[in-house]
Amino acid sequence: MNKKKIAIVIFLTLALMTVEVYANASIKQMFTTQYDNQGTELDECATCMRSTSPPASWNPYGTALRDDADFDRNNIAQALENIEELDSDGDGFNNIDEIRNSTYPGDPDDFPEVVEVTQTPTPTSMETAEPTEAVASATPDTEDSNGTLNSMFNALFTFAAIVLMSIMVRKKNV
Repeated sequence: MNKKKIAIVIFLTLALMTVEVYANASIKQMFTTQYDNQGTELDECATCMRSTSPPASWNPYGTALRDDADFDRNNIAQALENIEELDSDGDGFNNIDEIRNSTYPGDPDDFPEVVEVTQTPTPTSMETAEPTEAVASATPDTEDSNGTLNSMFNALFTFAAIVLMSIMVRKKNV
């Protein structure tokens, strides 16, 4: 394989990776605009994606969005509305409630905090009882590192492709 062919292969590989990242970045931007959640936990690709590294994969919420009949990469507004009442990740909370609470609608282990309100028994005297609230936190305290890992994988993948191409060029020239 000559240097020109190797350069073309490297260019095409990088171009394909960039196209996928750009396409998904535009979906992320439209999601952020529709739900006004810029700067929140949901302002990242992990809201719809399980992995952005090749091969990229969608999580249950992203799959529901992509599979909606009104899905259009250039305008996802209607598809987003269509799946709001679904519980894509099966955790008992619909997508819109998770989005409003800044929890991932595609991750069954991330859901809104559960608040139970219980009332004390009615007193026998003329006094009225005040309801008491019991709060049970069901949201685990985890740190999302998908973005960092995906970036590292992409850099490693690109570096490996370049090294492999360089080795092939050297063997050809020897």
